Amino acid sequence: MAGLSAVQASEAAPARPLVQRDLPLAHRLADAASAAPSAVKEDGSLYGVQRWNAATGRRYLGLRFPGLLSCAYTVSAIFREAGHPIGNRASVSSIDSALSTWPKVRKTEDLKPGDVVFWKPRPSGALGLKCPSDHWHVGIAVGDGKTVDNDWWSGKPVRHSIDRLCVTFAYARRVPDTVR
Repeated sequence: MAGLSAVQASEAAPARPLVQRDLPLAHRLADAASAAPSAVKEDGSLYGVQRWNAATGRRYLGLRFPGLLSCAYTVSAIFREAGHPIGNRASVSSIDSALSTWPKVRKTEDLKPGDVVFWKPRPSGALGLKCPSDHWHVGIAVGDGKTVDNDWWSGKPVRHSIDRLCVTFAYARRVPDTVR
């Protein structure tokens, strides 16, 4: 790759998978989710899935939230990187439908890395303020009470606590033992 800068050469080189394909899917999902915050490209794409939030950013209390409504694409990209593509899902309900045969986990204390976590909206957050979104949210559990999911403020995947200000845990879906 003579004549290319180091950055151009690294972009032209084939990408190495971030996760080991011989591991169970739950492990691969947790690994791909954990790596997602540093895997976002300059154009906002994640693992080859383009950002969808350009038309979905919203204003709240005078601030712009670029990341609202793009959590499903973040989870779709994580599944793709984990070697189990589910398509580029545009909604939380389409993620849930794609995983509808997977068992539900009803308690946060039962979550394991690789579980797909679903939150439902709260009508109000701290100090009784109306929350900026009335949409469901989805992310991937990575352990220690944390998930990786799309961040409303930045529009990029971030490691968060399962407990949230404007959404509350609804349930999770767990990879069945039969799915590799």
